[in-house]
Amino acid sequence: MIDLHNHVLPGIDDGAADMAESVGMCRIAASEGIRVIVATPHSFDGDHVTAPNVIVSMVKSLNDAVQREGLDLRILPGMEIRVVPELLELLLAGRLLALNHGRYLLLEFQHAHVPAGFERLVGLLKEAGYGIVLGHPEKNLRIQRDREYLPKLMSSIEPWDLIIQISADSLTGSAGPDACKTARFLMKKGLVHVIATDAHSVTTRPPVLSEALADASRIVGQSRVQQMLCDVPLAILNGIGFPQLEEVVKPRRWWQIFS
Repeated sequence: MIDLHNHVLPGIDDGAADMAESVGMCRIAASEGIRVIVATPHSFDGDHVTAPNVIVSMVKSLNDAVQREGLDLRILPGMEIRVVPELLELLLAGRLLALNHGRYLLLEFQHAHVPAGFERLVGLLKEAGYGIVLGHPEKNLRIQRDREYLPKLMSSIEPWDLIIQISADSLTGSAGPDACKTARFLMKKGLVHVIATDAHSVTTRPPVLSEALADASRIVGQSRVQQMLCDVPLAILNGIGFPQLEEVVKPRRWWQIFS
C-alpha cells in the first residue's frame, strides 16, 4: 500500500516530534503493509513554511534511518499546501513541492470554508501542468454542511484534474461523526480516489490503514479499495496512466443473500 499523506518528518510541523518518533511511525506503517510513505509536512497554513530543499534533505535522512532499521519501506518527498490567494505565484517561484517531484500538488482547505475561485484555480494549475490532490475535504465544515458541493464541483472538472483523498480516521469515525458521514457519502458517490492516513504521531493519529480498509471494502468493494490504496497513488507518484475505476459495489442487504 501507498500512504500519500503523512506527517512523518521530525520536528518540521505538528507531526513527528523527533527522529525516534518518525522511525516509530515508519515501524507501525510497515507492520500495516504500507510500503511507500509520502512525507507531506504542512506549508503556508499560517503556522508552517518549509522550503522544498529542506524537505528533500529530511526525507533522505529518514530513509537512511529506516534502512538501518531494516524496514521494507520507502519515504518520498511532498508537501501539504494550504489553498491561499498567492498559491500560483508560490508555485512559479519554486516554493512548492509536488508529490514525488511530479505533477500533483497536495492541497488542503482552511477548516471552516472553501476558498472563492477554487474551480478557477484548478484550471490555472492545469495550464501550468499540475493537477490537485485535495486532502481530507470531508473534514471541511462547509463541505460537511453542503455535501453536494463536491459532487457539483467534480461534475464540471475533467477527470484526474482534481483527485479526492479522504483520511482513514474520518472513515473509521475517529475524526468525529460529521467527517465520518461525509467521507462515507463521498465514497458511495464514487468520488473518492485515495485513502491515506494523514498520520501525525505513533499514538493519537498513527499511520494505520487496516481498519479503514475493512470499512471501505464494505462500502465500495475490495477492487475499488485496492485502487484507492495502490493503483491511483502509484499513478500519481510515477506519472503513469490512471486505472479505469471500478464501479462502486453496493453492499447486499441481509435478505438479498438468500435471493
